Amino acid sequence: MKFTVSTKPLNDALSLGVIKSNVSKFYQKSTLAEVTADRKNLRINLEASSVVSEILLKGVGDEDTPKTVFIDCLLLKDLIATLDANTTELEYTQGGIVVHSGKSKFTLPQMIEEADIELKKPSVIPAEAEIIDLNKNDWKFVDNHQMYAIAMSFIHPVYTNVWASESGDVIVGDFDNSIFTKSKKSNLGSTCLLPDTIINLFNSLPEGSKVMKLNNSYVIKVTTDSYEYSAEFTPKRETDEGVGSYNSEIILGLLNTDDSQSIKVNLEKVNKILNQATMLNKNPEAVLTVTVEGSDLTIKDADGSIDCKVELESAALENYSQKFKTSLLKSMLSNMDEET
Repeated sequence: MKFTVSTKPLNDALSLGVIKSNVSKFYQKSTLAEVTADRKNLRINLEASSVVSEILLKGVGDEDTPKTVFIDCLLLKDLIATLDANTTELEYTQGGIVVHSGKSKFTLPQMIEEADIELKKPSVIPAEAEIIDLNKNDWKFVDNHQMYAIAMSFIHPVYTNVWASESGDVIVGDFDNSIFTKSKKSNLGSTCLLPDTIINLFNSLPEGSKVMKLNNSYVIKVTTDSYEYSAEFTPKRETDEGVGSYNSEIILGLLNTDDSQSIKVNLEKVNKILNQATMLNKNPEAVLTVTVEGSDLTIKDADGSIDCKVELESAALENYSQKFKTSLLKSMLSNMDEET
């Protein structure tokens, strides 16, 4: 079987469909591309944790019987991105696919036998499905300013997910390190848990993408003149077996602060001090004492290596002092989206 397809649409579709950050050796299927060709169509299926996707392109094949091969998805994406010829020919062989481009050819080996594995396919969208406009800027905010706080440990695995509420709240946090962030950036219309693969999917999509809400999942459809792309993502629920409660009510209560005790300080100056503190003490467990007194914010460490003051732009009503782990405080403030 040989299948000929235009190179640019193939490259564009793979750039959209293969999300590098969603490929993990711990989820074998995420490393694969299921590439199927027949007389008229080239279909590429991909699967990551909680996300399945499909790319469909038109082209010309020389056989009616479909041929399928599983190859390395990142290798396929990276190779196609380097091709200069207007068309690309995929030749199915017993050991994989030979990619022909102009006078050059490249062999992509088969990663696994077709009978040994099957990738899931996105669901068919029912006519009555609710349509949601995906606000990419909102999820970019979550990615840029909240995802740093997500738990990396599986001691409490529920916190390795983003919590989103029906009313729009988004919480990302780490129970073991006692750090949580909150925004109002979700319009998914349900309370659910989103692993990082779904956040990565949101941030890979083109502007104006539509999301169709199904019973337990969501389907995204992108249609262009040269290819079709669909993806289905399935959030987790706290009621799912083995997931557990995020304790969102308690966390939301803790994040409702009294603004009368707030201060205003130049964030750039504080971050500079935190960088200096990290430079002088590389111990990730090192502790800093932050004191608000009068018109100054003072940052000190235990052995006196750091003792710095920043003048407040707006003072609190009362003096107070708190201890913070240097690494967490630096991570939190460096990811803030404000200058002060």
